[in-house]
Amino acid sequence: MTIAVKGLDALQRRLRMRRLEEDIYMCLSLEAEAIAAGAAVAAPGRLGETIETIDESAGSYTAFAIGTTHRAGRFLEFGTRTMRARPFLWPVFRARLPRIKHALTESLRARLAKR
Repeated sequence: MTIAVKGLDALQRRLRMRRLEEDIYMCLSLEAEAIAAGAAVAAPGRLGETIETIDESAGSYTAFAIGTTHRAGRFLEFGTRTMRARPFLWPVFRARLPRIKHALTESLRARLAKR
C-alpha cells in the first residue's frame, strides 16, 4: 500500500520560510538593542537613560523603532534654527549598519544551508 501526500513540498518550504522569518526577527532584535545601547552611551547627559527599542513588527513585517522618549532628544539629534545638531542616534546606526548586514547574511546562509 502506498500513501501519497499532496503538498508536502509546499508545506516544508513554508515551514523553512517561517524559521527564516524567525531568524531575521531575532537578528534584527539583537541589533536594535545594540544600537540602543550605543546611542545611550553616545547621548549627552541623562538623555541616554530614555532611549528605548520598540518592536513594531506585524505579521511577516519586521521593524524596530529606536528613539528617546524625552522631548529634547529630537532637538539634539536634528538641531534647531538656533542650535546646531548634536546627533547621537544616527552615527551609531550608520556605524553599525555593516554589522547588521553581515549578521543578516550569515543568519540567512546558515538557515538555507540547513535544508
